[in-house]
Amino acid sequence: MDRQGPAEGSSSPSAKLRVVAAGRSGTIGERFKITLSDGSSFLLPADALLQQGVPVGELQPEGELAAEDVRRLEELAAGYALRSRALRFLDAGAQTAAGLRRKLLARGAAPSAVEAVLASLAREGLLDDRAFARGWVQSRLERHPEGEGPLVAGLLRRGVGRELAREVVGELLDPQAERQSAERLLEKLERRSGMSRERLEASLRRRGFSRGLIRELLEDR
Repeated sequence: MDRQGPAEGSSSPSAKLRVVAAGRSGTIGERFKITLSDGSSFLLPADALLQQGVPVGELQPEGELAAEDVRRLEELAAGYALRSRALRFLDAGAQTAAGLRRKLLARGAAPSAVEAVLASLAREGLLDDRAFARGWVQSRLERHPEGEGPLVAGLLRRGVGRELAREVVGELLDPQAERQSAERLLEKLERRSGMSRERLEASLRRRGFSRGLIRELLEDR
C-alpha cells in the first residue's frame, strides 16, 4: 500500500514520468496499481483517483504524468496506506482517538496525515470515544466490579478525555448499579476462606467504593 521509492537514477522532479504498468487489483478490482518509469509504484482505491481529479486517462501504459500529478498520487497512496493501517488497528479492537493517534504516530506517520485519517474515521462512525468508553465501562463492571474513581482512571489511561470519562461513568454507575457492583465483588470475596471484615472492607475500598456503601453492605452480613 505504501508508495515504493524511486529507483536510483530516476528522472528529475520537473520531468514527466512514463507509466510502465497500470491495472486493477483486489478481489473485485477495488484497487488500482500504477508503476512508473522511475521504479516507483502506487496502490490506491480505484474510486479515489476520480474523486481527486487525477487524469485517469494518463494512467495507462505509455501514458505520461507531470510532477504535480505524481505528487498527488504519492499523497493519495500515503493516505490510503495510513487509513488501511488505522482500520487494521480498529479491526483488532476498539480504539480511542488518542490511542489510535499514538499508534499511528509511533510508526512514523505525519501528524497532519494522522489527524486527517482520524477525522475521516470519526465522521464515518468508525472512531467514537463515547462508544468506546461505554463499552469499556460496561465490560469492566461485569468482569471487574469497581467504583467511580478507578473506572474514570481506567478510561483516562486509555485516552478518553476527563470530562467524557466522568460523564460516561456517571451515566452507567448510578447508585443502584454501584451497589450491585459492590455486592458482586463482596460475594466473590466472601467465597475466599479467611476473609475478615477488615480485609473485606479494605478490598472494597481499594476498588473505589465509598465508605458509606461499604458500611451498609457489611452491616447486612
